[in-house]
Amino acid sequence: MLSLEKINEFLSVGLKSAQIELFEEISSTNTYLKEKGAESAEMSVAVASRQTAGKGRLGRSFYSPQESGVYFSVLLKPTLAIDKAILITTAAAVAVTRALELLGQKNAKIKWVNDVFVNNKKVCGILTESAINTETKKLDFAVLGVGINLLEPENGFPEEISSIAGAAFTEQKPFLKERFIAEFLNEFYKIYVKLDEAEFMQEYKDKCFCIGKEISVISGDTVRQGTAISVDENARL
Repeated sequence: MLSLEKINEFLSVGLKSAQIELFEEISSTNTYLKEKGAESAEMSVAVASRQTAGKGRLGRSFYSPQESGVYFSVLLKPTLAIDKAILITTAAAVAVTRALELLGQKNAKIKWVNDVFVNNKKVCGILTESAINTETKKLDFAVLGVGINLLEPENGFPEEISSIAGAAFTEQKPFLKERFIAEFLNEFYKIYVKLDEAEFMQEYKDKCFCIGKEISVISGDTVRQGTAISVDENARL
């Protein structure tokens, strides 16, 4: 079982009052916080050891085994215009790489826009879901979800994802899950308090490994080939 006491021990002072709920198993931490919605306090956090219906982008599922990974979501109430919402996801990607670095993994890179890779394998997926106020054209709230493979599952990854999925670390560390959760929240909060200034975007660009490479941009049934030249200040490729 995850230890709330240990998570709080590693949290920075500014986050000691964050409302964190732990679940041994849940369908999806994103779904849970979305259902609670605006009634939840900002920076409310739901953490699960295992998800039975983990969610990825575009309706995909996210493999969420218990022993090797950790899965959590954060409820946010940013004062952002809708077209700036992508900054939440990109800020989270930077926070993931920072947290991994603090725990000793120096090789984490970002694949535009929401995946973190280590040694050319995906170790983390990020999903932001939002409720939009159609009158103000701003977000009522957003739920930021992070799922990460800290270690490889005992029996390896399922065959269908074994060629692309990896783990952030090769060996266990004391309170690894609790430390990662806390360090992520610490680093994300540093960025989030001045998110609209997008000061972190240069760091995001520096860690984005697709820049300069030939890529396929897939949108529905449309596939465009090209070179990824850069990412702009609004996180557009």
